[in-house]
Amino acid sequence: MTPTLIHRYTIPLQQAIEQLVGKEATDGESFLVDIDRDDLIIDIHGPANVTFRVGDYEYTVDGRAGQGASNEAAKINTPPEEPAEPPRKGGPLAQRAAIACGEKGFWTFISKKYDVTVASADEAAAWLKAQCGVKSRVDLDYDEAKADNFRDIDKSYRLWLEGYD
Repeated sequence: MTPTLIHRYTIPLQQAIEQLVGKEATDGESFLVDIDRDDLIIDIHGPANVTFRVGDYEYTVDGRAGQGASNEAAKINTPPEEPAEPPRKGGPLAQRAAIACGEKGFWTFISKKYDVTVASADEAAAWLKAQCGVKSRVDLDYDEAKADNFRDIDKSYRLWLEGYD
């Protein structure tokens, strides 16, 4: 059986796209219309290269996708990002310092040896950071000079625990 043409409508493509997707979508350079099963597919193509500026940055968008463009189509050129530093983690010295700051014997050692009253682990940590010149005990594992300061204090504390003044 041969289908019989009942009606034919001719609508200018620009006008049809405006009606279907809105007037702002018709500012492209070209259109590609296709039908896939029950779907009407409308591809709107822009110019091959569009450059625009936002603040201090200039962006170039390659709009040749689907028209023999390289795999870098629609690539945005932005200033290169500096690699992020990996987060610093506490190592053995930071752990040893944290353990010492939690020991009441260390608080007593600080009081007797340095004539500073310490009544909590937080106070001991604040004192130790000030003595070693660090903002965090983690710094002890990354700065050798500050690590040496801690090692001297820790060595004195260990000797003090064994009865040596």
